[in-house]
Amino acid sequence: MSSPNPKVDVQERHKISVRTLPSENPTIFKESTFFTRNGPGTSLPSPIEVRSLQRTSNYRPIVFPSLGLLVKYGPNITIAEGQCLWVLRRLIPVPEVYGWCEDNGEVFIYQELIEGVTLEKRWPELSLEDRVSVCEQLKGMVGALRSLRQDPEDRFLGHINRTPLLDIVFTDTTKPPAGPFTRVKAFHDWLSWMTKRGMEIHWPDPSLIPDPYRDLMPDNSLITFTHADLHPSNIMVSVESPCKVIAIIDWHQSGWYPDYWEYCKVLFTVEVGGEWAVEYIPRFLEVAECLDSWCYYPQTLGY
Repeated sequence: MSSPNPKVDVQERHKISVRTLPSENPTIFKESTFFTRNGPGTSLPSPIEVRSLQRTSNYRPIVFPSLGLLVKYGPNITIAEGQCLWVLRRLIPVPEVYGWCEDNGEVFIYQELIEGVTLEKRWPELSLEDRVSVCEQLKGMVGALRSLRQDPEDRFLGHINRTPLLDIVFTDTTKPPAGPFTRVKAFHDWLSWMTKRGMEIHWPDPSLIPDPYRDLMPDNSLITFTHADLHPSNIMVSVESPCKVIAIIDWHQSGWYPDYWEYCKVLFTVEVGGEWAVEYIPRFLEVAECLDSWCYYPQTLGY
């Protein structure tokens, strides 16, 4: 069993070391609010109990309203997402994680059930004042993410626990694992190579296969912690005004990426030229000059 986030030195509180991440199976945070709220004798539902409530074949999260609990599980869920929630809880509003376990090749993450609505659903009815306020709140949260630092002796691009990146741009059964990478240049070289796979039979020297955008990708980018799917559907807000961001959810794709990734990925998942993209995203994310070049890669990879 594990304890909640320990108190840390002020100078160290924004540094993440893979060595300090809880990784036991199972990991249960007995001092979390799940147990203080429901009583120390309460147990998290077992994998068997969770599976028995599944009514679809696509591993939708299982909700236990009376316990204030949501369980994400399945073969594509990772412990890294639970570790991410454990780290971020002290920085920004995210679902509190109560524990996780692995069972028969599936990971179960037990987390807080967030009461609220998505920003996507609420956005059309928000006043200009509320819209600007939400963006200001998001700007502060993004800034907090940017304040996170890696162990200087273990810098990498990858999920929080040094496993491969899981952005949907390059994760499916046909693609090799995305890292982890030790440098941004290595990550960019890998992206470039991914767009050339299968073309080798037409080129005697694969290194000569053209990539018109590789030289435009900034190898000097900083490595920053990134949500990687900061879509309005993953931003939970209050039902009443003034509109408050309650939590940012779904950290499955998160990890250490080049600093431009958050902006580029957000723009790629919303209406091109839409109000959200043009007027509001730049209020909380720094505009990335490499957007046009970046778009070549997800488009070529079939995303």
